[in-house]
Amino acid sequence: MASVRFYYDVVCPYSYMESHIVERAEDEGTVEVEWLPFELRPAPRPLLEVRGDHLRVDWTRNVYRRAQDLGIEIHLPRYQPRSTLPLAACLWAGEEGRLRAFKHALYEAFFCEGEDIAVDREIARAAARAGLDPDEAIAAAYSTERFAEIREIRAEAEAAGVRGVPTLRSEEGETHWGMGGLERLRAGLPLVPRTA
Repeated sequence: MASVRFYYDVVCPYSYMESHIVERAEDEGTVEVEWLPFELRPAPRPLLEVRGDHLRVDWTRNVYRRAQDLGIEIHLPRYQPRSTLPLAACLWAGEEGRLRAFKHALYEAFFCEGEDIAVDREIARAAARAGLDPDEAIAAAYSTERFAEIREIRAEAEAAGVRGVPTLRSEEGETHWGMGGLERLRAGLPLVPRTA
């Protein structure tokens, strides 16, 4: 069985879509996955404009088409928040053995319901949906230890060539940025790293 690292962000539509593919392979028992948070726009990097040209063009040309091909419901988010807090809570959910359910609740709230998943109310709601304690989720979201862990994961990832998400990293240390990495790995094709 292949073992991979999968870097994701809960505000990235491509991470959301690729997660479905990776989870399916995980369920089939063909791959063992280490899920690692990678914040796309950590402070002080500027956030994308909610209705800016970049988002509208990318979603129209790529996101909606790919989601339709995969049969995944997705809508252009009404917010573009920093993902530090929900990703810190994801680390905690992983420790509790409920990462998948928690991520799904966050993705659904953000991409299907149009909620701001970086606010306490939505983190707590995602925790409840995932069968986790909402108060513990909020505490985890503000944990300085988890913030440090997110920074450490990012530093290690960048040193290994990770520049964005979704990125799959093979046991051999090869990286694939974007969608289709797992399919390429399983087909024995070379992975395609992000170069800039």
